[in-house]
Amino acid sequence: MTTSLDALVARHPLPTWRSGAWIVVALVTSAVLWSVVARVNEVVVAVGEVVPEGKLKVIQHLEGGIIEQIYVAEGDSVNAGDPLVRLDLATAGVNRNELQARLDREVLRRARLLAQLAPTPTLLSLPKDAATRHPDMAQAEQRTFDARRRELAATVAALQEQVRQRELAVQELDAKRRASAANLGLAQQRLQLSQSLLSEGLMAKMEHLKLQSEVESLQGELAGLGPALPRARAAVAEAEERLREADGRFRRESNDDLSDAEEQIARLTELLATATDQGARAEIKSPINGVVKRLRYNTIGGVVSPGDPIMEIVPTQDKLVVTAHLGPVDRGYVHSGQDALVKVTTYDYIRYGGLAGRVVHVAPDSSTDAKTGATYFEVIVETDKAALGSASRPLPISAGMQAVVDIQTGNRSIADYLLTPVLKLRQEAFRER
Repeated sequence: MTTSLDALVARHPLPTWRSGAWIVVALVTSAVLWSVVARVNEVVVAVGEVVPEGKLKVIQHLEGGIIEQIYVAEGDSVNAGDPLVRLDLATAGVNRNELQARLDREVLRRARLLAQLAPTPTLLSLPKDAATRHPDMAQAEQRTFDARRRELAATVAALQEQVRQRELAVQELDAKRRASAANLGLAQQRLQLSQSLLSEGLMAKMEHLKLQSEVESLQGELAGLGPALPRARAAVAEAEERLREADGRFRRESNDDLSDAEEQIARLTELLATATDQGARAEIKSPINGVVKRLRYNTIGGVVSPGDPIMEIVPTQDKLVVTAHLGPVDRGYVHSGQDALVKVTTYDYIRYGGLAGRVVHVAPDSSTDAKTGATYFEVIVETDKAALGSASRPLPISAGMQAVVDIQTGNRSIADYLLTPVLKLRQEAFRER
């Protein structure tokens, strides 16, 4: 049976064109499958130019001064925070030191006054920093503290002694009054007895008159002691009031001095902060990464006037910013965060390639080109690198260079690209009038 079939095939071979047809069918099928599976990026093209990421910085000084040190030369590369120039701010330095000394004096004075006002006697404890910087001031405050304490103690002791003496005087007057009253009572009893004896003729009249004189004398003495005792008590109260007044005056004066010290400390602290800030500005530092240009001073001792330009720093960057003009028809497809490819027209894209980046901003409103009158939306693209080529041989890109930006808005298959014109024709055909 097999032999018969082989013989039949041998007598009737397949035509050559059928083999070719199968090859064509296979190729077409492969192409269709590839067009369905393979996907390509959709891009929107915008034309723009490279702009500086940062603006040129003019280095100035608010107060000016005398150049003490120049750390850079024209053309040097600097990083943000690197020292550029140091100025001698002699006036600022003197003021700062003087203000610090005055502030320390007031701080020490405040500590001494607080110790003086303590409710119980205490040792003087001075702020360590101020006392270390100015031991002479600390010693002077200690001496003042000791002297004021001794003065107050002496005044209080003297007034307390006055109170004690006057209290003793009151006690003596009171004792004398009681003794005089007792003696008067006895004398009056003797006088009454003498009167009885005199009427009976048992006592001489001279003796009776003597007793009568004694009674009158004691009455006079007691009458004199009556107002003296209140006066003595008033003297005691006066001495006690003077004692209280001495302590109150000491505290009032200390409180007044303390208030003044607090005011001085607040004012001097503010002035010192300003002077310290001014002193810190004596060393001028670079605000950005960049290159030194137009160095206007090259001599130590040169005088820089307030606000005069000293040098310029041209910013350097590790990425580029490109502003591009996007047509209104493409605005709906572009938004922040989309990937982009920047092709700098100065360098051949086929040879050097482009710079990968992303859209960071799309203008919400359209603008009009003053020269062409064309309407566009501004798009800002930021690249990942600042140069083409290799790290060892970079191709520099500077502001103003023209660039073409391909913004990736999506992707679709080859079949979509091929069928879109047909589908569009189908939808729009047979609509003519």
